[in-house]
Amino acid sequence: MRGDFEAYLNISLDEILAMEDEAGIDVVVVMPKTEIEPKNKELGELLRGNPRTIGCALINPHKGASAVAELKAAVTEWGLKGLKLMAVIHEYNVDDKIVLPLMQSAQELGIIVSIHSGPDNCHPVRIGNIASQFPEVPIVMDHMGFPDNVYDAIEVAEKNSNIYLGTTILRFHRRWADKPDEAIPIEVKEAVERLGPERVVFGSNLPEYRPLQVMRAIQRLELGEEAERLIFGENLARIYQLS
Repeated sequence: MRGDFEAYLNISLDEILAMEDEAGIDVVVVMPKTEIEPKNKELGELLRGNPRTIGCALINPHKGASAVAELKAAVTEWGLKGLKLMAVIHEYNVDDKIVLPLMQSAQELGIIVSIHSGPDNCHPVRIGNIASQFPEVPIVMDHMGFPDNVYDAIEVAEKNSNIYLGTTILRFHRRWADKPDEAIPIEVKEAVERLGPERVVFGSNLPEYRPLQVMRAIQRLELGEEAERLIFGENLARIYQLS
């Protein structure tokens, strides 16, 4: 199985699946368009019954009790299976106490948490602070701390076995951002060498880049068939408990 842990409904679902087909991707985790008020219920309705898609709700923790209620509805009523935290959109520190009720609910619901990483309020160290409080919750660290904190991300993942590093990094590569078909993301290779291929998860950040472009960039690292099999799908299947 091949899987993509992150695509956004900034384009139509048909367009998403067509680009996933190009890369031979079987299953894709779909998140709503990145808005202040994400349309999570509509996402659930759109994906309902589609065996190729896994829905992931983008929730604003500033909403307090209503955020928790929305997450519970997303999972129990709308069929979504993950929580996305994007502090850069909703403007909070990702390790702030306002996030704890959502993380507690994620633990109780048995779902995956995907967290946008970068500088300042979503720094990998902050994500580590959350991960250490909820060691039973699988966390996918989107972007691996790029552009400036990737080595912090690797160190944080070394300390927290529930953190997986996501390969959605091409747009942050100053050298490769405009030349994705030439990209050789050596930082992914270092993450694999230090953490093992079991801790790296393929993601495209679609529609910003086509999944095939990100896949080919990773293939240029020549990690080997076993590592690629894990990164391109088996890790995602294990994390989301896909049959």
